[in-house]
Amino acid sequence: MSVHVTAAPIAFQPDRARIELTLPAGMTIAEMVALALPGASDPVLERTRVTLVKGDGMQVVPRSLWHCARPHAGVHVVIRVIPGGSGLRSVLQIIVAVAAVAIAGFFFPPGATLLGSELLATVTKTTLTVGLTALGGLLINALLPLPSPEKQEKPPFAIAGWQNQFTPDAPVPMIMGTHRYAPPFGAMSYIEVVGDWLYSRAVLLHGYGPLEISEEKLGDTLLTKFDEVQIETRLGYADDAPLTLYTNQVIEERIGTDLERPLQHDDTGKIIKGEPSEPKPVSRFTARDTAWSISILSFPAGLMKIEEEDGDEKSHEVTLKRRYRLVGTDAWTDLPDLTIRAKKKVGFYRADRIDYPVRGAYEIEYERLTQSEAEPGNGSQFLMTCTWVVLQSFRPEYPFNFRKPVALSALRIKATAQLNGTLDTFNTIDKRIAPDWDAESGTWIARTTKNPASLALFVLRGPGLYRPVSDDGIDFEAFQDWHDFCVAKSLEYNRIHDFEATLGQTLAAIGAAGRAVVKWNGRKWTVVIDRPRELVVDHVNPRNSSDFRWSPSYFEPPHALRVPFIDETNGYQQAERLVPWPGHVGPIDITEELKLPGKTNPDEIWREARRRQYEIMNRAVSYSAVQQGTARTATTGDLVVASRDVLKRAMHSARVKAVRGDHVETDGVFTMAADESYAIRFRQFDADDTIGTSVVRTIATVPGESAAVRLTGSGEKPKAGDIIHFGPAALDSIPLIVSGITRGKNNSSVLSMLPAAPIIDELTDAEVPPAWSGRVGAEIDLSLVPPATPVFTSVETGTVDTGDANGLIVTISGGTANAIPVAAFKLQHRLVGALVWQPPLSSSPADGAIAVTGYVFGDEVELQAWAVSVAGVDSDLTDIVSVTIGADDFVPPLAANSFLLLVL
Repeated sequence: MSVHVTAAPIAFQPDRARIELTLPAGMTIAEMVALALPGASDPVLERTRVTLVKGDGMQVVPRSLWHCARPHAGVHVVIRVIPGGSGLRSVLQIIVAVAAVAIAGFFFPPGATLLGSELLATVTKTTLTVGLTALGGLLINALLPLPSPEKQEKPPFAIAGWQNQFTPDAPVPMIMGTHRYAPPFGAMSYIEVVGDWLYSRAVLLHGYGPLEISEEKLGDTLLTKFDEVQIETRLGYADDAPLTLYTNQVIEERIGTDLERPLQHDDTGKIIKGEPSEPKPVSRFTARDTAWSISILSFPAGLMKIEEEDGDEKSHEVTLKRRYRLVGTDAWTDLPDLTIRAKKKVGFYRADRIDYPVRGAYEIEYERLTQSEAEPGNGSQFLMTCTWVVLQSFRPEYPFNFRKPVALSALRIKATAQLNGTLDTFNTIDKRIAPDWDAESGTWIARTTKNPASLALFVLRGPGLYRPVSDDGIDFEAFQDWHDFCVAKSLEYNRIHDFEATLGQTLAAIGAAGRAVVKWNGRKWTVVIDRPRELVVDHVNPRNSSDFRWSPSYFEPPHALRVPFIDETNGYQQAERLVPWPGHVGPIDITEELKLPGKTNPDEIWREARRRQYEIMNRAVSYSAVQQGTARTATTGDLVVASRDVLKRAMHSARVKAVRGDHVETDGVFTMAADESYAIRFRQFDADDTIGTSVVRTIATVPGESAAVRLTGSGEKPKAGDIIHFGPAALDSIPLIVSGITRGKNNSSVLSMLPAAPIIDELTDAEVPPAWSGRVGAEIDLSLVPPATPVFTSVETGTVDTGDANGLIVTISGGTANAIPVAAFKLQHRLVGALVWQPPLSSSPADGAIAVTGYVFGDEVELQAWAVSVAGVDSDLTDIVSVTIGADDFVPPLAANSFLLLVL
């Protein structure tokens, strides 16, 4: 008993240096590879693919199983070194879609069952490595495959909070549906000075219009809660007026350099008396093509002189010399000196504007003329630090030059105690306005919409395309039907498209959210919806097709699917929902991630994840057949019925030779069993009907073999030349959905098909999502754990500590033995020697201080405390502490008593 081995060690030329070996059965694949590729390095072995071939089946064996896999006699082992990378995807597909006969023939010893094999247990442990996962099967066998993830996409909300970003050269955002969004800056933000105050101006770009924008916030606080805030919104219509809060192009450079004129110092750092101060001019350059500039000067500590003698506060001034020159020239243009005078002990700002004679790039220089430090011996204090904070270059042109209408928000905010720092947490609720199908009026109405059908049309006809699709190129009836379907199934698409994606990728994502495929049929853009169908468009059988194949997918389902999403019910925060596998009972230890782009509703997340699970379970087999000619009646998404004896032995197809009354004579031979009911299926056509009607008629059971059948009941009859399907009455044919059609050899078409499986929709519609809270993990029963024993932080008594001779104040803090949260501290007290405690006093953990009354100076008091958890559980008692009221107070001597004194 032997195994034939073929090895191709040259990656790019597998036909050269081929090695043929005949090895005894029972050897492991690892041993065979070692003989075929002696001395092969580990990187070469990583790129080595081992395929087992037997008959029409094949199986790729991952390297992790080489040591335990022993091919049977008669199996052909092909060992090939591949170039690397490019072959992995097809290998995974072969593993996921392997035929059952191939698996059984390659590995399982006689009598072994599929689920009881040791190999399957090994494969299960390495599901993520070899690709035998639930989602692997889903990606191959889904009528509507999941869209591939876009690496550029980022969630609109990060852990640090809403964050506006500068994204130059990034795609213009496109809001789909409804979403909370921290839009990127549409232009550079800049600051301005009005009086002593700073204002910040910014423009945020929401994306292509039109949009409905509401609930403007800074962080988590509504903008209306702040004072001194101006906002101007443009919703993205073609007739939007220009913004008035941001009218010019501004380039702002942060400088942060102090303008100084220090006295001269020696090497030890001491001021040299009598020497003049040192000028230190500072220059910076404007942006190119500047018409005017503004320099913002800061006096962070204020500007003032405080007299040494009496501390009187007086005004002080700083004088600056200013000049500029055009870049590339030597001559300076002097400007009048700038003198700033004030009497302020708090920081303030001043803005210095310079208008230029011609537009260009300029060098600006400031030189401080006023000393920046006091003379030696001058005891007066001076607040006179001056900092050149910002240089702004202005161009008079409107800053937005984009041909398509976009939605913008312009903000002008005063820097106050409420708002201080960078303005980068602005966020809003944005809603897409697009033509939306109104079934009641039968028209498309412009309004806010989350419907995938409306959003797909917006993508095709909207501003995101260089050449939008004309109405003549759209099958509006199909989109209207899809819209109604999405409404009935509560399907939505809410997503921010601010990443690079092709038209096909975008339509695939929207289509998947609406259980459909948006496609170009050669004449128009139309829609194929994944839903149960009743119209049978074609019959597929050996008489009109060839090379019929079927491939089951085997997988070990995880315990649950893990779906990350943005939760619209919780402020559009990041969330994740676990959807257990149908029928799973027990703890969830094995999960796989499933992404559902555009889904923000927790209930919809549950339903659509469950639907994907039902798809995997009920579409685990794929079919294909070849038909001659490129013109096909059935297209993608159509329902067909297939008859093939490899699917069920009792299935047959034949051509009608003659019909005499209820007797139908064929060119085939049918076998009937006595205890079975049978039927035939055929197609009937009207004069102008190109699809026809699929008709099923019951026939009389005649045990044995026969080429003729007798119709029972009433109805249509086949005609001579028609092709009929024969089989048991309950299963004369298998209903399939055409998932794709590709061009084959010799002008043929290859039909890819999946089970129709209407049970998928029935189960999905019956789903009732569990209540969603967004909470992760289970609550701990705090009633089982007592809090830590508290400690006395301080005990204050008498006049010295409390200001009251009879005072007693006790401060308590939590213990550190555990982290059980404390609701209150309790304190009981009594006189030393008393047997009964006084009623306990209480304090919150935030305070911790308890004033104890009812005692007087000199009393000795005992104290004992405990903590109470939020679950009402008491901690252990502290040790008893004794204290004397007023122990640290001074006791005056008694007055002289003449009766006790002896006067000498």
